[in-house]
Amino acid sequence: MSKILIVDDDVDLAELVKTKLGVEGHEVFMVHQGDTAFDYAKQVQPDISILDIMLPGATGYQICRRMRKDPQLYRSAIMILTALGEEPEVLHGMEQGADDYLSKPFKLDRLVDKINSLQELLVTINTVSPITRLPGTDAVKREINHILARGQGMAAVYIDMVGFKPFCASRGTNGQQQALGFMSNLLNKLKRTLSLYESFFAHMGGEHFVVVLKLDDRERFTTVLTETFDKEVLELYSQQEISQKHIVARDRTGKEVKCPLMSLAVGVAHNQFRQYKNANKVFEVLAQVRRMAQPTKGASSVVFMDRRKMDR
Repeated sequence: MSKILIVDDDVDLAELVKTKLGVEGHEVFMVHQGDTAFDYAKQVQPDISILDIMLPGATGYQICRRMRKDPQLYRSAIMILTALGEEPEVLHGMEQGADDYLSKPFKLDRLVDKINSLQELLVTINTVSPITRLPGTDAVKREINHILARGQGMAAVYIDMVGFKPFCASRGTNGQQQALGFMSNLLNKLKRTLSLYESFFAHMGGEHFVVVLKLDDRERFTTVLTETFDKEVLELYSQQEISQKHIVARDRTGKEVKCPLMSLAVGVAHNQFRQYKNANKVFEVLAQVRRMAQPTKGASSVVFMDRRKMDR
């Protein structure tokens, strides 16, 4: 089960919650002062933290922000407890990096349900694709939320492998593994060669990938990515396919069609000029910019960088 930290100045409520979660099999720790909570969390290293908002010494918001900035604690799950439960208060807590919230007063069974959901979240974000060995959508969105909560500059790069489906259709059962294996190997190579140590790579499923980078790395990464992909992807094709610049695949009706070789459509959203409240807002912009980055048939990979200055 999980290691859980309760931060609440209501001693009786904290004891009640500790007893209930202990019966559920969790290892539970408590602290009742806001100004000592962060140091105690560093000592305990909890999987899940339950933070009351109104605390002596420091608010739950402040503790949440500090945890999201700490390299040892930022991956833990955080739930805030709010006495009001009003939308502005809840949204503010989520923007500080919380994963969920619970309004007081609450039933203990409802709390247990929330804890179970946070456990499932932790499992999900640590699950990787069997082919690419990369985490998925939930993990990258959570990573973006944490970066935004820390107030850091970031760039999110959405990568589409254009021509992926025809390639898979033309290669049979091994086509998907070939293409995805090539892409994951390329991304891992660039992470090493470009020294992208503060980065996060995710596979959204199918031909879709997202890379989260430091703000200053976005131009360098996308340039090297597209140039390297366009050169090395030719290794997946025969000499005849390369010379004719297309492959032959069958469409849904079984008819043979000519399809261009694979290229990349790369869209970039970043917070140099505009502030994002959460990962969902970042993904709204990514959906827009990747549509703008579609290569024409037979053309090289395309990058479209968002340069608008309106806040999201």
